[in-house]
Amino acid sequence: MKTSTFFVSLFSAFFFSTLASFATIHTVNNNLNGPGQFTTIQEAIDAATGGDTIYIASSPSNYTNNSTGRFLVNIKLTFIGVGMRPGEKKENSALSRIGHRFDLQDAAANGSSFIGLYFAGVSSAINVSASVSNCQVLRCWFDGSSTYMGFNSGSFSGWLIANNYFGMNCGPGINVNNNTVTNFIIQNNVFAETTGCGILNGIAPLMNFSSSANCIVSNNVFYGGQGAGVGNFDQVFANVTNLIIENNIFHTTSPAGCSNSVFNNNITFGTTQDALPYGTNSGVSNVVNTDPQMTTFSNATFSPSQNFQPAGGPAKTGGVAGGQMGVYGGTFNWNNSAVPALPVIKSFSITTGATVPAGGSMTIKVTSTKQN
Repeated sequence: MKTSTFFVSLFSAFFFSTLASFATIHTVNNNLNGPGQFTTIQEAIDAATGGDTIYIASSPSNYTNNSTGRFLVNIKLTFIGVGMRPGEKKENSALSRIGHRFDLQDAAANGSSFIGLYFAGVSSAINVSASVSNCQVLRCWFDGSSTYMGFNSGSFSGWLIANNYFGMNCGPGINVNNNTVTNFIIQNNVFAETTGCGILNGIAPLMNFSSSANCIVSNNVFYGGQGAGVGNFDQVFANVTNLIIENNIFHTTSPAGCSNSVFNNNITFGTTQDALPYGTNSGVSNVVNTDPQMTTFSNATFSPSQNFQPAGGPAKTGGVAGGQMGVYGGTFNWNNSAVPALPVIKSFSITTGATVPAGGSMTIKVTSTKQN
């Protein structure tokens, strides 16, 4: 977290507005009388051109598109919300609540990003039906839907899926449907069964990576059940081949379902497939049937605000090169997952008095913080 304080004169307002004109930013706000250029996401998409950014304000109400039930994305766009835990970084704890799915149906959407959004019970929240590549899904909360990300037709490469919380609800988290996927990074995410229904009939958090290459699954937490008498994931993987699987925590959910994959430096606890590697898989330095000792982990309630950091034991230092297993190790440390990496104004004050003559200038003091 970085904090900065600076002074700016209103005389310079034209300068800053001119800078902004080089990068088109659209703002969406569905709050009554809330500041924003648009009240719906689709209106902002329709007004945008490739490479634009759309900021989505926090709101107690879902952003929806009632005419089609989806947001159609056929150009490169960046969508940024307030994050999955904004209350930790600013006074307003409301989320950017997305109530319908994003449909990517054209390769022109290559390079799109989805950052800091809350998907409120949206089935196929990010639904890809064309060969769209080099996209990012960062610091989002997927909650209470049957499928979170679906890759339905085409070949896909270069996706980064990191620092997300998948609150599993009887369906797959990421399903690539046996399409060709290369260079996927699935890192520093939490996949948690939150309803107690379990994962049934071969459905798993990561499914149908049967034509994959150079795909890495690292530093994730997979959690399968909420305590005694509550259903667990049957397993994390289903119909998965050729993955590199490192530094993950498998807690009450089995790492079964893989073939021809590499398991290095993972830990299992309370699962039906503790032994690693197994079958046609290979790997070294795995720890089996050992409590990862997550710091404030609770079987009864599992949420993004919990501290999944190992308090000690092999999960603390048993990762690759002596690093941590789970979401606090690796490249995308969970400490930074609460909000997007954007400046947030913390204080705003006028230092030149209550009145300013026509043609005069006013000095404003602004203090901001920026998440790493």
